[in-house]
Amino acid sequence: MTPEQFIENVSKEIDSLVALYAQGSSGQTEVGTKLDSFGLPQETKEQVVGLIHQAINESTYNLICGLEGSASLAGTQEIYTISDEQGNELSGNLDGLFYE
Repeated sequence: MTPEQFIENVSKEIDSLVALYAQGSSGQTEVGTKLDSFGLPQETKEQVVGLIHQAINESTYNLICGLEGSASLAGTQEIYTISDEQGNELSGNLDGLFYE
């Protein structure tokens, strides 16, 4: 796997999860079910799902920056090495790739 593929997979997973949330209870997630229970108008529900998507993107970016050493994780700033099963190193520019 390449770093680009890794980030693409992370992004696809986020999009898939948010799509399930947007389906409400039929998406079979606790967040979607809770969203339906609020009885929000469709437009408001879409705005909330958009905020959820933004929050997941921001938290994922912060986590990736923490792993890359370009930001701290809970006050500790270190560089971590991420590799796949074959030993291919993925870290090094994951934060830049995710940001794009």
